[in-house]
Amino acid sequence: MRPLTPFIYLIFSFAGPAAALADDIRDIKPPVYFPTNYLPIIIILGALILAGLIFLIRYLVKRYIKDRPSIFSERPKSAHEIAYEALAELKRKELPAHGLMKPYYIALSNIIRHYIENRFTIKAPEMTTEEFLNSPKVSDTLSGTHKNLLKEFLSLCDIVKFAKYGPGPDETEESFISAKRFVDETKLTRQPKGEATKR
Repeated sequence: MRPLTPFIYLIFSFAGPAAALADDIRDIKPPVYFPTNYLPIIIILGALILAGLIFLIRYLVKRYIKDRPSIFSERPKSAHEIAYEALAELKRKELPAHGLMKPYYIALSNIIRHYIENRFTIKAPEMTTEEFLNSPKVSDTLSGTHKNLLKEFLSLCDIVKFAKYGPGPDETEESFISAKRFVDETKLTRQPKGEATKR
């Protein structure tokens, strides 16, 4: 075998390192993308949307209730219910037991006068007893028994208020019973639907 000529040797001496260098030079690798976790973002957005919906629903419900009274709202009290509550409250105060006869009879008279105004739409609180009893509306609305009961009751109240009359315990109790009896016998009672239909 013939030895390599100097020229060929020179070629191989340069070709060897160049080939090794060519093996080391490679293309740049593309960037590595790691998978993104969207779960926290989805949870936060979902919570914000839910909070917004809850706020919107509550706002609309409050506005609807404000504009349209609920069917479950408390119905207005009737005239006799108001009178019964006022009579019970007056009874609890025990004014006669403390010698406060005049304030007791003023309060008792006002309860009945306001009851009459609410029940019969008669301006009883603004009238004197005489004006009230002689008014045509009273004559047309109340029966003779109720007019007499009311006359005796209001006359006694006026005597205590203006003539400084001091009724005894029995008379005081009788006045309260008369006031309650007047409400009992003149209150507006609701008829059953079937009975009202028959008429």
